[in-house]
Amino acid sequence: MWIALGFIQPSQGMIMEDIGGRNFDVLVKKALFDKVGDDYKMHDLIHESASKFFAHECNKLVDDEESSLKISETIRHLSVQIINSNQDLCNALGEIFKASRSLRLLYLSASRLEILRLLCESAPCLKMIPEEIGNFIHLRYLKITLLDLTKLPRSLSNLYHMQYIIYDPPIVPKQIIGYFLPSDISNLSNLRCAKFPNIYNSSICGAGKLKSLQELSMFDLRDVNGYRIVELENMNDLCILGINCLENVKDAEEACSAKLYVKRRLIDLTLCWSNTDSRNIDLDENVLDNLQPPKCLRNMRIERYMGARSAIWMNNVKPIFNLEKIELTGCSEWETLPPFGQLPFLKSLDLWNMPKVKWLESKFNGNDKYRAFPLLEELYISGLEALEDWFEIDYCPKLKELPSLPSKLKRLDIEGIGWTNLNFCRNSNPIPLETLWVQHCPNITSLPLADEIARLAALRHLTIKKCPNLISLGRYREVETTNNCHLILKYLSISDPSVLLMEPLRSIGSLKELSIWDNDELVSFPNEAEEWFLKVSSSLSELRFSSLKSLQSLPSTLESLSSLQKLSIGYDVPMLRELPNLPPSLESLTISGRCHPELKERYLEDGGSDRHNIAHIPNVLIR
Repeated sequence: MWIALGFIQPSQGMIMEDIGGRNFDVLVKKALFDKVGDDYKMHDLIHESASKFFAHECNKLVDDEESSLKISETIRHLSVQIINSNQDLCNALGEIFKASRSLRLLYLSASRLEILRLLCESAPCLKMIPEEIGNFIHLRYLKITLLDLTKLPRSLSNLYHMQYIIYDPPIVPKQIIGYFLPSDISNLSNLRCAKFPNIYNSSICGAGKLKSLQELSMFDLRDVNGYRIVELENMNDLCILGINCLENVKDAEEACSAKLYVKRRLIDLTLCWSNTDSRNIDLDENVLDNLQPPKCLRNMRIERYMGARSAIWMNNVKPIFNLEKIELTGCSEWETLPPFGQLPFLKSLDLWNMPKVKWLESKFNGNDKYRAFPLLEELYISGLEALEDWFEIDYCPKLKELPSLPSKLKRLDIEGIGWTNLNFCRNSNPIPLETLWVQHCPNITSLPLADEIARLAALRHLTIKKCPNLISLGRYREVETTNNCHLILKYLSISDPSVLLMEPLRSIGSLKELSIWDNDELVSFPNEAEEWFLKVSSSLSELRFSSLKSLQSLPSTLESLSSLQKLSIGYDVPMLRELPNLPPSLESLTISGRCHPELKERYLEDGGSDRHNIAHIPNVLIR
């Protein structure tokens, strides 16, 4: 907005967005804005003072305030707020957009329309942007939040000063895909940002004309002029780029014409091939070899690459030294992965559906000269059926053992492994995990949480599901409790209540949320499990039961849960007919999904025979 309004001028060696960012940082340091989480807010006093100081230039038109219709001719910035969908005002706004002279309705001269630089359109009563927008010949910034917009007007392509067009709806109607953008939108040579859903970006013909564009989140390649990869050759300001249908690149020379390596601002790159049945593996490898990104790249995603090897530029980490996130998915012929463990800034690694990967290069797993994955925080590996060495997370049945975890790893998901025991690497270092999922592991008998209780001080979220042979969570030693070494879980998700009777879960006292789900055999809770609920009575605030096809009764001790605020029952609990007495602290009760009809009938607001038993609960939802 600052750029569109002319507040920021180009400077040699810096782009205007960077200048604006630097200026904004200065305003934050001077307390004009306060940072709150990921957002920035302005203090009420500052906002009030600024509103008074700039009252001669800034105003707003509100549909239920007659006084707001008195707009001074000195106004340069106007906000129109339609609160109650006032039809008269909607009609007036429609007239404003149809002809410049009708701006006199707002006491603005007709010439104001010609110098309009910035327009944010979000009026709910407007369903389209009229062709008359082409009269806004100086418009530089257009933001649209209309939910039912079916296309942009053709006249938009005549606004040659346009720098920013932003349309990011929550839902994209399928019937308008491919017809939304004007066919000649590439005429807007000054365009710096065209933020649309990917399906619209991919339909831009002749995108190469948009040399100032900074984001092209998905560009579909076709064997047609205007859609070939050479369009990217001179788009050197790109920060975010996605290239789809790379199978349409004819040869390595054509791939090289994209010149990705010279795009010194590119930080986010996605390379996708279509999900075709037969492709030339050698061509895929040659194409990827010639799509080397610049060293500034931070995020890289590759989908459905059919080559059997890594690209040449991947095997030496120097060209990708600054990567922070990598995602490889559906690359079904890839056999040996690059030495990603040497990347010093890598925080997130996702490997999906790569069935031929048997091992990772020895350098991937670390050696004496360096510590592998020094900053890794997130790791997900799924569908690597042949993997025999290093991490196994999801459906990697041949993996032999779990090695030392990266020192920054916060989440570990383990699913579909063939282990009988899960053993963490033995050393004195803390285990940094905050979240641990272990599920669908039919052979596992031991999970050493008790053994590692001192090193698992960060663990807060634990899921143990569909591990039918699990009989131990490690050796619990009383000496640990005297040293204040307890498992301080906040969230626990299980399918078998018997794990609640295994230490250290048996002695846990800090739990906030508990989910018991996905068990077809559980009929009722054993007495010891009922007693377990008493131990968490002062901490447990949320409790969920779902996908329990045989369950006939809930623990009678629920009444003693003095801190319980939310109780949810549903999503396939068809045998449960009634609830036990519930605690007075309960604020929310939900009964939903495939439940026994009698359960719902008992507690209906109108005529339910046991409705009086839950009358103390403020929020009850039965559906």
